[in-house]
Order: sequence, then C-alpha cells, then structure tokens
Amino acid sequence: MTKPNYRILTHSNCLDGFCSAFIVKKYFNVILGTTLSQEEIQKIPVIGVEPQELQEKEVTAYDLVVDLPLPIENVFFWCDHHITSKPKNTLPKNYHWKDEPSCTGYLLALAEERGLTMSDELKAFKKAIDIKDAALYTVEHIKECFYPQKNYELASPLLKLHMIDGMFSTRDKVLNDEIFRTLLSRELGETPLSTQTLWQLDPLLFHRAHLESYAQWRENVDTYLVYNEEIKTVVQDDRKAEKRRGVADRFYVYLKFPQASYSVNFGVIEEENKTRFGLGSNPFHKDRCKVNLGELCKEIGKKFGFGPGGGHHGVGGVSVKKENTDKALEFILGKLKEGK
Repeated sequence: MTKPNYRILTHSNCLDGFCSAFIVKKYFNVILGTTLSQEEIQKIPVIGVEPQELQEKEVTAYDLVVDLPLPIENVFFWCDHHITSKPKNTLPKNYHWKDEPSCTGYLLALAEERGLTMSDELKAFKKAIDIKDAALYTVEHIKECFYPQKNYELASPLLKLHMIDGMFSTRDKVLNDEIFRTLLSRELGETPLSTQTLWQLDPLLFHRAHLESYAQWRENVDTYLVYNEEIKTVVQDDRKAEKRRGVADRFYVYLKFPQASYSVNFGVIEEENKTRFGLGSNPFHKDRCKVNLGELCKEIGKKFGFGPGGGHHGVGGVSVKKENTDKALEFILGKLKEGK
C-alpha cells in the first residue's frame, strides 16, 4: 500500500508559522494519531506560503495547513487562530480553529489534549510564542528584545525566539526560505529553544545584525513619521522615504508616541504593482483600542485589494492595488476616527 505524501504548508517568513510547522513535525503522531517513523516524519517537506497566495496554490488531500486561512480544497489537517479565518460552518474532522494568541500555542494545546505531557520547557516556549505573536509585550520585553543587551548567556525564552526569528527575517527572500526549510528538515529538539542543529547556526549573530537594522530603520523613519493627534494614530508612509534602511521595528512608534492608540504603515511594492498595509494598536494601552484591525484589513482587501487581508483584533495586514493606496489610507483613517 502506497503511503501518503504528506506536506506541511505554513505561513512563510513568520515565526509563528515556523514554530507551528515545528510542533506539527515534532509531535506528528500525537496530533494526527498516525504511526509514522521518525525518519518518515523528518522527510515531510515544509512549504512556506503567504496567506494571500494560499488560494492560488494547489493543495492535496494529504496536506497539513497551519497558521494560514482555510483552504478552498479539502486537506488532511488545518489549524489556525486568526480572527479573520473563523469558519462560518461546522468544521470537518482534523480541522481546527480557535481565537488563541498563537497558532503554535493552539497546536500544543491540541497535542496536550491527545496525550502530550507539557514539560517546563514546553510551557515556557508556549508562553513566549504567545507573547510574540499576539504582541502581549510589556515595555521591559521591548527593551529586552529590540535593543542590545550586555549579556546573552542567560537569554529568556522570549529573547531566544527573537534570535531565531532573525534567522529568516532578512531582506533576502530566497535566503529566508532556504533557512526556514533547512531548519525544519533537521533533527528537532523538544522545542526550537533546545534544538541543537538550530543553535549551531548561531542565531545570536542574526539577532545582532537585526538589532543594528532596527537602529538604522528608526533613524531613517524618524524623518517622515507623522502623528495624527485627532485620530491618535501614527502614519508611516514609506513613499516619503528618501532611502530604505534597516528592518522595521513595529513597536518603536508606541515608545516615541506613547499617547498613540494606533499605527498605520504602508509601502509600495513596485514589481507587484501593489501596496502593503500594516495596522497595529498600542500593546501597552489595549483598553483604548476599540477597532478590530483584523476585520478592518479583511474589509480593505475586499474593497481596494487582492482579496484576503486579516489578522487579529490588535494587528492586521493587507495588500491593495497600487492605484488604490490613497483611497485605502483615507478609508482606514476614517474607520479609526469613527472607532468602529
């Protein structure tokens, strides 16, 4: 009898996507109720996919799709946590959705329900990925993870995840994808925090480079950040940038403008004739952030863009047609002003 050709499709260039694929691979038999050998599981390919690309990608009946919207075609297993992915109908067997801080954490909860014993390392890892993916940071977390530290020998699980994230968050998509796939094709530890083959690649080197890129980005973006007092929103229009430097630090605006409730950043991708918007809410003052940004991005995608946009209540992303950039920005600021 021919064995199924399993594949894992996950959110590319995303730490939660990486960790979700890691947990599925590491605890495959527990989560899926299968009896594959470790050799068979290790050979299962992991494919990074952007959410808006999923519906265009051919899937099979043996695909496992995690941290991505619901596929149109039937797959073997689906799991997501984004509010905008909430199914309207009853889910079939092996399909799972829940409003959780991270898809990784949700997968671990499913594994625990099916017999996995949650060790101290697994608990610490789950807490850290939940903080990072749902932006549940404190100011102290931001200072620890986005600014240089004197010593990294006793790095916290959260800081270690930031180090790992830096390994596939460069400006080179080909390099990002290659590192992403390679790390998930090797022998896996209990979590990424204890996977020796991963740490042999020296994530701290990537993290330090990332910190320098953050610093360059802050210096550059300071020249054109605009704070709208009426809407309590920071607008970052990358069309105004004289040059591009560094990697975006999405929490910087809330340290610079602590009175802000929201941030809107966007930049044109000329080769694709589209503009990518990122919407965020102040993680340190969630009480004053009333607009569901994930739902707003979903609405923007339908109205001005290429379809799927979405995210969480406090953060969202969407791509719109280049010619609709200004209309989309006006629409966003209007919705934030209304507080709806």
